[in-house]
Amino acid sequence: MFTRTRSLSLAAIFAAIWFAGIAGEAEAAPQCGDHDKIVDVLANKFKETRHVMGVVNSRAVMEIFLAPQGTWTMVITDTKGISCIAASGEAWQDVPVAVAELDS
Repeated sequence: MFTRTRSLSLAAIFAAIWFAGIAGEAEAAPQCGDHDKIVDVLANKFKETRHVMGVVNSRAVMEIFLAPQGTWTMVITDTKGISCIAASGEAWQDVPVAVAELDS
């Protein structure tokens, strides 16, 4: 549980930075479109399914889609219903997080 929370926290920080427009200009523009179409492409082409999601400053919903082979995609949907692929990559790993004074 702590692993998913930690992963979600880090992703939410990145999403908040991206959504606020702080990301560098050298980065490629995100691909945006209908949420259902983006999810269909992620499922059919990359075998990715949603594993975590969270609210970003009450302005958007951030989702991370993962595939068994390790590819991942971060999708952010704004309050108008527009979804954008904010980031994607490979070799996703859940890393155990040690929490002081708690038995795992």
